[in-house]
Amino acid sequence: MDPPEHDIMDRPPRNPRRGMLTRGTTLVLVIQAFFMAATTFAVFIVAVLTPFGLIVLPGYDSRAPDPYVPSIFRQGNPETNANDNKSPHIAGARSVAFGVLTVLQLNQAFLSRSLDASVFTTGLRANKWMVWCVLLSFVLYVIGTYVPGLNSWLELRPLSWPAWLVILGAVLLQYVFSELTKLALRTIARRRRQRASCQQH
Repeated sequence: MDPPEHDIMDRPPRNPRRGMLTRGTTLVLVIQAFFMAATTFAVFIVAVLTPFGLIVLPGYDSRAPDPYVPSIFRQGNPETNANDNKSPHIAGARSVAFGVLTVLQLNQAFLSRSLDASVFTTGLRANKWMVWCVLLSFVLYVIGTYVPGLNSWLELRPLSWPAWLVILGAVLLQYVFSELTKLALRTIARRRRQRASCQQH
């Protein structure tokens, strides 16, 4: 379904004994997974420790008294209270963090089409089946977030536009991180080819 990369015939033959996951590809996968996990955790911590956990919820009134109580981080609280964890503030933090992780995972499908080629080279619409699958997954996420009853079962809250700005910012940061990683991989591969060429001569 995915079209071949444009420089596939310029590459040296692949060792048939080498597995699909090499040390290089495994390292890239670990780095990308760490980025998504760290970004999601950072958003959750910020939403928990600041009033942003309420701002991400629709209908937030900045003029109203701030009911924010960081219960799960409060000193002297020997146990995590389930009722506190269901408070609007914790629910908002959990919902926006889940949104960030979901959208980053969906966007990663486009970034993972090539190990070192830029996404602006491979394109976003080359594999139409993947595009439709990602769109369907995103629609299902939106349904699970906004449909009453279903979002309660999933313990999610509808998100306001500031939350979507955070999600968009996380996606843009993911593109920058991915492009820098791929640039580093291309630079390393080019230097290896140059050294190999020098040794042959």
